[in-house]
Amino acid sequence: MTTTAATRWLLTFPGPQGCHSKQESVLVEHHGTLGPGGHRLYTNAEGTVQVEITDTGMTNLLTTGPLPMPDTPVHAQPLP
Repeated sequence: MTTTAATRWLLTFPGPQGCHSKQESVLVEHHGTLGPGGHRLYTNAEGTVQVEITDTGMTNLLTTGPLPMPDTPVHAQPLP
């Protein structure tokens, strides 16, 4: 069973390591395109976040807007 059948994902960006700060979350949707690795490409409504998500749920963050590049992997949760 593959996880990328989801058309929407909730991405959670962890705060800095060792801090107890608020985590940022972004909703991304698939719009029919593929990323550079050949996997589904997802973007947020503003187009500031692009992420490629593999069949196993691994993320490859391609661009960000106001969110800094995370030090640790982004958590991706498929949504119905």
